[in-house]
Amino acid sequence: MSSSTLLRSDRHHHIRVLSASTGICYNVVLQPAELTVANIRRHLAAAMPTSDQILLLGPPYKVPKDSTLQQQEILHSLRLGDTEDNLPTPDESILSTTESTGGKRLFLFSKQALSMQAPDPPPCVLEPMNLNLPTEPGPSPLQFGSTEQQHSPLYQALAVYERRFMLHLDQGKVLADGADLRFSACRACIAEQAIMARALRAAVSNLSVHLNGTLRLRSEFTTDFQSKTSTHVSLLQRFESMMSTLIGIPLHPALVTAARASGRVMETLLDTVPVEKERAWAAQCQTSHERLLSMFSELENGFTQLGTSVSREEEARQDLEAEEEIKSLWKEVRGLGQQVRDRQAQRLETLTSNHGKVVKVIMDAIAEDGAQTAFTVLEEISKASAELIPAMHDDDQISMKLTEKLAATKTKAMKRMKVRLREVSVAQSGIQRVNSSVGVLKEALAQQCENMIHLEHVAELPDAYRDFVSEVCRRRAYGGAVTSSSTAMMERLACMREDEVKSREKFLRGAGRHLMPAFYEIFTPTLATPPPLFTPQLPAMLEIDTLPDVGPTENVGGSSSGASPMQGGVSSASTLTASSHPQSEDPTNMATDNPTNEHLIVSADDQTDNEFIVQSSANACVDAERKTLAYENAVLRQAIERLGSKSPRTYIEEAKDGDAQSSNILQLQKELAEAKAEARKMKELLRKKKAEERSSDKISHSSFKVHDVALFMPTGRGSGGKRTYLAFHTNCPHHYLSTDNIQGTPDFVLGRIVYQEDLVAGELGTDANPYGLHVGTKFFVNTVEVLNPLS
Repeated sequence: MSSSTLLRSDRHHHIRVLSASTGICYNVVLQPAELTVANIRRHLAAAMPTSDQILLLGPPYKVPKDSTLQQQEILHSLRLGDTEDNLPTPDESILSTTESTGGKRLFLFSKQALSMQAPDPPPCVLEPMNLNLPTEPGPSPLQFGSTEQQHSPLYQALAVYERRFMLHLDQGKVLADGADLRFSACRACIAEQAIMARALRAAVSNLSVHLNGTLRLRSEFTTDFQSKTSTHVSLLQRFESMMSTLIGIPLHPALVTAARASGRVMETLLDTVPVEKERAWAAQCQTSHERLLSMFSELENGFTQLGTSVSREEEARQDLEAEEEIKSLWKEVRGLGQQVRDRQAQRLETLTSNHGKVVKVIMDAIAEDGAQTAFTVLEEISKASAELIPAMHDDDQISMKLTEKLAATKTKAMKRMKVRLREVSVAQSGIQRVNSSVGVLKEALAQQCENMIHLEHVAELPDAYRDFVSEVCRRRAYGGAVTSSSTAMMERLACMREDEVKSREKFLRGAGRHLMPAFYEIFTPTLATPPPLFTPQLPAMLEIDTLPDVGPTENVGGSSSGASPMQGGVSSASTLTASSHPQSEDPTNMATDNPTNEHLIVSADDQTDNEFIVQSSANACVDAERKTLAYENAVLRQAIERLGSKSPRTYIEEAKDGDAQSSNILQLQKELAEAKAEARKMKELLRKKKAEERSSDKISHSSFKVHDVALFMPTGRGSGGKRTYLAFHTNCPHHYLSTDNIQGTPDFVLGRIVYQEDLVAGELGTDANPYGLHVGTKFFVNTVEVLNPLS
């Protein structure tokens, strides 16, 4: 375990929980082993039922988890937030700290307070509001020497002075203590309002996180929905025209014959389609498409009800004004409230001093029997302090009004807090409904896409039919080439055996007649035997019997240049010719050397005046050569048509339809040469690509990118219990293996990288840092195609 997640067990943890509705602070003290969300909720149950509690910890503000609370870093951030919430110094302003300080707070929200039936919060009352001033003075500190002095009118007059000053002193104490208590109550009220403002920030921040996620989801889903539905609309609108197109595409006569042999009548491409079922299916797709559009419209209304940026900016402006009002009240309390408290304290000191002076003067007069002189001094002190009590009464009214203002402000703030939290709750509920609706609509869209596949089959049928005929031609050419090559090979072996028999007979009739028996019995027992018969059992080409003879693939489906591109590149031509007859020339080069040929790739079946292929003869080798060239021709034809080029017959048809003048012929020959050059270029590119693939099989260790081969070794166990694999490297660390497609726990994984994700490590112990790296470390997660190390 890292030091950032270890808990200190030598002390308690003090956690403040701040009430969002009232600003009251609840102090929770827990042992390190008790530091869980459930224990915090249990401690707060006296103030709010556990089922009614909502806790938010941040920033960023999220519902806390036990693993989060138990991190030392989080506890330190909570203590930093406690320090920031202490009332600021005179040089600072309340609510001045920002999230950049790193302080965190734990807020408590009430589910009941968020409901529509929640009552208004009770009005705030700050005590003491009214002060009860004493009307009788306290015990007198005077002590008369004798009973005669105590009953003397002169000394009784002196005692009246002391009683009046004592009453003023007692009243001053009440007024000064009241000012101090009110100042403390005002400070606490301001602090609670600041907590409420921070709690509203937390609620709005949490709402913004969910809202931003929903808006991103809306943007992504809307783009996907519009893209797919536009394709669906096109298919539905073109359905009848697609059916009409199929009527105009006749099937090849060989296919028509095959259908009749099966008891079916099929003459056009439309006859292969279950028309009524497809029409019913199209009608059903149209209905579901309209329902999808209706659901999408309802979803858009749901997004609209979440509010606009203008409304959110207005709410933010009002929240800022409320915070500015709190700051202004804080300045007023720190200014006027503190001044009143200080003045009342100074006046109380004066009253206390004056009372002490009065007692001293009277006691001196009693001791020295100088009552007459004392009256003069007492009158001067009385006149000097005559304005103290009225001034304290005036300041008491100022303090009371300030206290009433703050209480009313907090009552207003609590009511506004209730309204704003209700708005946030309604918005959160709206976000949940919208997200749920998006999930339902995604499933409906996926089902609609699956349903539309049937109509896509109809739309792609002409191109698929053209490719089908091309595929049949290629397969027939392949069967012919294999059969002819095997026949030629067998005949060649038979000829070789005949020559061998003759050579052995010549030897046995010549020099062999003079060898001793030991040569035949001991040295070479098979010297007089004939060569063995070579009779391999090649599999029968039964597939040829099932393939219709559709002839050359020219203008199939009524289109000569609309072949749809397919995945993959140009297939390499067969090497049967080179392997069977290494001295034969490349047919492509031969075709290039003959400028008068009319085909893009010359068919071995065509025989014209410019024929360059040897005429068919009884020789099996020549027949194998011809059929092998025909197969290579078919492969190249199909590959070029898949790339979207014109079919070879197109050039001949264009030449027949155009002007017969020599200029048109030269143009046609030029196009033919360019097409042949393109074919050669494709073959060369394919050869280079294969060479690159062979060279890329080397294991990379100094850098890793897509298509590289890497060796991943286990480094331990991850959070999910699976092994963690790291790429074997040289100065290229932090390349990890995604184990989603890895079966079991192999000792190593050798694979080709097919996808690479660039990430930055987040906080320790979270999903953003699955490998326990330092925060901010850049790492890569590679998805690979597992390779067989023996292949």
